[in-house]
Amino acid sequence: MKRKKAESEISPILSERSRVEKIVFSVVFVIFCLYSLSLIYPFVWVFINSLKDSLEYSGGNAFALPKEWLFSNYIRAFEMLTLDDGTTFFGMIFNSVWYTVLSSGLSVFTCCITGYCLSKYNFKAKGIIYGTAIFCMTIPVVGSMASYYKLIGELGLYDTPLYVVVTHLSGWGFNFLVMYGFFKNVSWSYAEAAFIDGGGHFLVFFRIMLPLALGPIVTLFVVAFVQNWNDYMTMILYIPSYPTLSSGLYTFQANAIREVNYPVYFAGLLISLIPVLVLFGFCSDIMMRNMNVGGIKA
Repeated sequence: MKRKKAESEISPILSERSRVEKIVFSVVFVIFCLYSLSLIYPFVWVFINSLKDSLEYSGGNAFALPKEWLFSNYIRAFEMLTLDDGTTFFGMIFNSVWYTVLSSGLSVFTCCITGYCLSKYNFKAKGIIYGTAIFCMTIPVVGSMASYYKLIGELGLYDTPLYVVVTHLSGWGFNFLVMYGFFKNVSWSYAEAAFIDGGGHFLVFFRIMLPLALGPIVTLFVVAFVQNWNDYMTMILYIPSYPTLSSGLYTFQANAIREVNYPVYFAGLLISLIPVLVLFGFCSDIMMRNMNVGGIKA
């Protein structure tokens, strides 16, 4: 009944649009359709060429359908895509998983801590810390890369998994701003009710505040997961002994320009997309939910 009532309220609004508005909406719709096709087409092109033979791809029409659909290229990707240092395709997958999960989880969790503390507790250095965090976000990354690279070497973090842990415990950046704004709008009545029942600050944070922030936490984790999964420059510069799928495939293509089997290489690229698509499929419902917090009655 509610759904039919909502549809009856929306339909008159749609029918009352003027001719100019209908034209504008139609033009915008066509533009978005073309934009969507421009995003989907590269993946379709890669998929088609991943099913070709190496000679067919190099000597034929790259935009034509394959004469023989070689799905075996996806099996060959696990056998052929091996780096010069001996890292196999399975090794790159393993490195991608631990690096992405660890870096994404640590960065989001530490931002939850800093965002919660600065939004809910008052102390003297609160304004200075918040201002410093905002100021550091305005400093260009390229300008500090040389000193950052030297610092990593001096701390003994270069080419070690410990680099991932230390560098992702900062708790600042965009994720901090999102969590700070979210916790700022959460009523402190939740914490007061827990304090009355004998709960402490850790209980309030882990049992009340974090579950309330599940929506933004999952959203930020998925965004960070996609970003870190596709990050190849960090592994090449700071952890070269632990190549991930992104850095490994980049290195493989750069070092084997004349010998690379591009259909098999394309198959490896599409395989690397599967974890991201699966994660988004499982978390899409939580990401699309409204982030409003309720439950406090006046």
